[in-house]
Amino acid sequence: MPAIYTTDWYDEIKDLLNRNPDVEKNAPRGKFHVLAEISGDDSSPYLGQGVERRFVVDLDDGKCVEYQEVKESPPRKEFDFIFEFPASVFEGVAAGLVDPVGAGMKGTIKITGDMRVLIRHADLVNVLNDVYSKEVRTEWPEGKPPYDGA
Repeated sequence: MPAIYTTDWYDEIKDLLNRNPDVEKNAPRGKFHVLAEISGDDSSPYLGQGVERRFVVDLDDGKCVEYQEVKESPPRKEFDFIFEFPASVFEGVAAGLVDPVGAGMKGTIKITGDMRVLIRHADLVNVLNDVYSKEVRTEWPEGKPPYDGA
């Protein structure tokens, strides 16, 4: 069971995405380059204020060809979608406690990209949420959400 925010955790997510037939079935055709930026906050025991993590996800016809953390912020114009999360929200999604659709609608998750594509493929968001919250066996060495005071 890999710990959150580790290379093994990212690799497990990538493998689960590629083994899940619902991901491929519900994903848009073509290539999509996605950036997720996670900003530390006072609630997360993993990423404190001022700490950031970012990872790149590349999908090609419903297959995940890349899912890896990057140290430097790549040029934003290279991405079809950018998702910006407070760390405690991202960790809540990973733990199955935060609905990413609801958080996106409320602006808790900032989304940059063609919203029409996301709306057309809303079932994919639900499948991805299931992979994160139900299939990935995440280790929480600093404690699992919900966090005190969050």
